[in-house]
Order: sequence, then C-alpha cells, then structure tokens
Amino acid sequence: MKRHSLDFVIVFALFFVYAAGALLLCVIGADVYRGTAEVMQHNYDQRTSTLYVAEKIRQSDSDGALRIDHVDDAEALVLVQRQNGQAYETWLFVQDRTLYEGLFAAGDVIDVALCQPIMPMDELTIRQEGNFVSADFHTVDDQTTSISLWLRAGQGSGAGQGSGAGQEGSTGQGSDVS
Repeated sequence: MKRHSLDFVIVFALFFVYAAGALLLCVIGADVYRGTAEVMQHNYDQRTSTLYVAEKIRQSDSDGALRIDHVDDAEALVLVQRQNGQAYETWLFVQDRTLYEGLFAAGDVIDVALCQPIMPMDELTIRQEGNFVSADFHTVDDQTTSISLWLRAGQGSGAGQGSGAGQEGSTGQGSDVS
C-alpha cells in the first residue's frame, strides 16, 4: 500500500509542476503581448500623425495655400483650396489632447464642435521659414516626432510630391518621407 501512495504523490507533484509551468508561460506570454501591443500603438500614433499631416500639405501644392494660424491658444495649420470660385480652408489643430480637422469656408468662425477628431495627440507645433515647413508632433505618451517638408510651389504653399521631404523620429535619426 505504501508503494501505491508514493506513486500517487509523485504523479500529483509532476502534475503540479506541469500546471505551474503552464501558468507561468501564460503570464509571460501575456506580458510580452502587452508590451508588443503598446509599442505597436506608439509607432502607429507617431507614423500616422506625421504622414497624415504631410499628405495634407502635399495635397495643397499651390502658391499661397498654406498658412499658420491659431484656434483658441493652439497653433493650427490652415490649407486653402479653391472650388468653383469659392475658397475653403482645412484647419488642422490639437485641442483637448486630440488632433482635429475641420473644413470651413474662408472667413468663417472656427467651431471645434464641427471638426472631426482624427487621433490622440498632445501638441502640434508648426514652423514655416520660406519654402521650408517643420512640424513637431507630441504624442499622448510623451514622444516627439518631427517632420520637415520643402515646399515646391513657393512660400505659403503646400509641399510637393517627391520633394526632398525628411522625417526625423524621436530617436533623432532621419528617414525620407515621399
């Protein structure tokens, strides 16, 4: 009878070791998955914001189609376009930790309630010096990404497609955006 009890204890101990190992493997896997998901979300936020604004600027590739203005206390990128003789303005700005886009007729009062939320963002800083436009994107997870675009059509205009536009990430390493 003692032999039978010893076999039972050994089988039970092996089962316990197997169950503990499986549980430990699940916990480690969940931690790795969570870390990977956070990194992917961070990369998505950084790339999407920079490429979204860069593409908006490129779409406005005409003389006088870009200006920097303000909505409340936030800087705004204003892209002007003409359709059927009427001027329309696309406003891109950050308010309440969200990047917004709004389309208004030229001269209209900007109402944030009428704008479309695009993505979470902490701050957008825009600078223009001649044909050179720079934008710094501060994401909600305290990361900064910068993009620089050379304007083809002249001062106050949008960036050209295929122009020497560069993007600088939060690591300080640059790569081309085209």
